[in-house]
Amino acid sequence: MMWKIVKKSAQLPSSGHQLCFVRVFSVGGKVGQQVRNTQLEIAGNLSARSDEKWTQAKTYGEMPGPSSLKMISYFMPGGALRNTNLIQMNRRMREMYGDIYRLPGLMGKPNVVFTYNPQDFETTYRHEGVWPIRIGLESFSYYRKVKRPDVFGGIGGLVSEQGKSWADIRNKVNPVLMKVQNVRQNLPQLDQIAKEFIDKLETLRNPETHTLQANFHEELKNWAFESISFVALNTRMGLLSDQPDPNAARLAKHMGEFFNYSFKYDVQPSIWPFYKTSGFKKFLETYDNITEITTNYIETAMQRFEIKDDRKTKSVLEQLLELNKQVAVVMVMDMLMAGIDTTSSACLTILYHLANNPSKQDQLRREILRILPDPKGSLTDDNTKNMPYLRACIKEGLRITSITPGNFRITTKDLVLSGYQVPAGTGVLMGVLELSNSDEYFAQSADFLPERWLKTGSTPDGVQACPEARSRNPFVYLPFGFGPRTCIGKRIAELEIETLLVRLLRSYKVSWLPETPMQYESTIILAPCGDIRFKLEPVD
Repeated sequence: MMWKIVKKSAQLPSSGHQLCFVRVFSVGGKVGQQVRNTQLEIAGNLSARSDEKWTQAKTYGEMPGPSSLKMISYFMPGGALRNTNLIQMNRRMREMYGDIYRLPGLMGKPNVVFTYNPQDFETTYRHEGVWPIRIGLESFSYYRKVKRPDVFGGIGGLVSEQGKSWADIRNKVNPVLMKVQNVRQNLPQLDQIAKEFIDKLETLRNPETHTLQANFHEELKNWAFESISFVALNTRMGLLSDQPDPNAARLAKHMGEFFNYSFKYDVQPSIWPFYKTSGFKKFLETYDNITEITTNYIETAMQRFEIKDDRKTKSVLEQLLELNKQVAVVMVMDMLMAGIDTTSSACLTILYHLANNPSKQDQLRREILRILPDPKGSLTDDNTKNMPYLRACIKEGLRITSITPGNFRITTKDLVLSGYQVPAGTGVLMGVLELSNSDEYFAQSADFLPERWLKTGSTPDGVQACPEARSRNPFVYLPFGFGPRTCIGKRIAELEIETLLVRLLRSYKVSWLPETPMQYESTIILAPCGDIRFKLEPVD
């Protein structure tokens, strides 16, 4: 059980990563300087607003929301938010305070505005500038810039960098990770990994009951780790075999620890910026272990790359190393940390919706049989070009249950949101998940309806599009974010999920066995939990 997650439901919102004016002094020179620089960048953009829209708006202090003591009481025994995950918490807070409210900052964190108005989403994104601010995991910056500058050379990575330093990294890695052909060159190996996953399931599947004699979620995490490891490290870990690389097993264990620790020290209020607790020191040890194993894999790969061969293309890792070794180390670690639980959770969610909608699953299988009539055939760039229904199913699954309840930004200018003044430097959490499940924006929002994502007309398999069931506001559905800070791993995640779903549904008819719906818990994402069982009946 190398992936065992012990975290319970959310205790506080995931929107605590923001511009922290209080914490500057506590995290040391380089991190503190970065925050100060970010503050100066915001200050440089400011000019006192005196336009009519601003002066007529209600003041920030008039915005509804609980006091600090009231917020704490919500999570006490008997409180309104006790034992809720992020989805439930956001829904209850919206019921209590309306479509815009602010949460008080705790333990040195500033207030955060929660909004469920798509016009506010657009206003926030349209005014984020060329260097959007989305404060990430504070522990990243502390570890990389304060504790281990010897390894990272002062580079925090895309998660934690802001301003010009963020833009410098993003501009370097965009051509490597966002270029379609760079990502799709991994399709043959990702397809092979998906085949091995199916082979592994066959060894675990009871041929009489068609159920797995293993934890499906755990196995799916092994697939996700094997897949992202090949893309990021150009290395096979053997996690789907009987003899996995021992270091891979160690790395998987530490990645699971990272998600638990990060929720505790980066999302929930914590005193670590002021006092390094024994628990936080264990978190730093986990970072050390991940860094050691990852850099060893990179060094081994570099030795392989020195051997000349006839390859016409270079792997993602080779291209990152050509940019800068520190950048390569940071990006590889970020891909591994972000590409395991997120991808496996998204894939599991989509599979759950397909299992609960057999007619949609049958329709998707018809498309898959068209592109892959022989189950032993290979997926190629050519035969995977035209899979509109598969891609529509993925979009629809992520609409109903995305891996995060919203998108976060720090305002870089004074804004008016839903008639309230929101000063520059304020955190804004845009609640896209709630709106994606509202009939106001998506007709029959409770129904799994992939047809809403198809273009006008029909697919090659005769499925009629239903675009009128899709929101006309493009800011309501943004599972990978928006603008310059769109998720850097978007294309990789999509390719991995598409490949696995093709292989799974080409091999099995999938049914959901529990009588209750899929449950979710809060780590730094929304992750499926509880009773997760599927029936896998072989397809003739």
